[in-house]
Amino acid sequence: MSDTAVFSVLPDLALLEISGPDSERFLQGQLTCDVAALQAGRWTLGACCTAKGRMVANFVIGRQDNTFWLRLPREQVAALHQHLSRYAVFFKTTLTDRSDDWQVLGTVPAQTTPALLTQPQPLQVIADGLELQWPDGRRERWQAGNTAGHSPDNGQWAAADIRQGLIWVTEASREQWVPQHIDWHHQGGISFRKGCYTGQEIVARLQYLGKSKKQVIQLYSEQPLDLAVLTPLQDQQGKAIGEVACWAGQQGLAVINAGSLPAALLAGDISLTGAGLFYTDGINDGTDTEPAQ
Repeated sequence: MSDTAVFSVLPDLALLEISGPDSERFLQGQLTCDVAALQAGRWTLGACCTAKGRMVANFVIGRQDNTFWLRLPREQVAALHQHLSRYAVFFKTTLTDRSDDWQVLGTVPAQTTPALLTQPQPLQVIADGLELQWPDGRRERWQAGNTAGHSPDNGQWAAADIRQGLIWVTEASREQWVPQHIDWHHQGGISFRKGCYTGQEIVARLQYLGKSKKQVIQLYSEQPLDLAVLTPLQDQQGKAIGEVACWAGQQGLAVINAGSLPAALLAGDISLTGAGLFYTDGINDGTDTEPAQ
């Protein structure tokens, strides 16, 4: 059967390539995911933190032998490159910004069904690139060369990310949150079984000795809006409860104080509706739910 899916360019996304014989050992000491357990031809989610546990960036990470691909917001590639370069000098590894010579494309089916990433998924080799499939049915391609013949995405991809509960760290939110604040532990982006990495002490302490004071909720508006990341949110009494984490059209995600879910929120004088995410009910916060790598 021929492939009739139409792929669109995702211009806000780009790739950072990390290659060389020490790449696994280097990344294992820097990322929240278990790079050593990630098999070739698979992908998962991960993040890179400061020593204080705040995320510099989060991303999709795919592996081909000793080459790793990190897909993240285009505006974040240079910052992550610079951050990792401070540690890469001690390893036989090379960091290459692929923003200009590789493109990210995606296709969204007519109907998506949000689902958590429970284990690493296949990263398939295709002509001129690589392809992966999301649990909700979306397909994503990382392709070398230009994207002639492909039209830009019209916002469907960002909307599907929001339905999936995925928050991507941007330039505005860099070093704003620890991974658990954006539910990265539920999304499969943190390993609590691997060894030490930068920021690990803070991330592990929050998981085992404390409780996150933040939670992720979905937001809706009656009319299309352009809400900036970190726009403050208040409840109906004017009390500050959190901030917008991402927004597209009439929906978005927010990071708010844990323990409450107001049905109505305010972003300044703009009224918004809040709702829980698809995985909120019945989820176990214990470490026994960590996806296998």
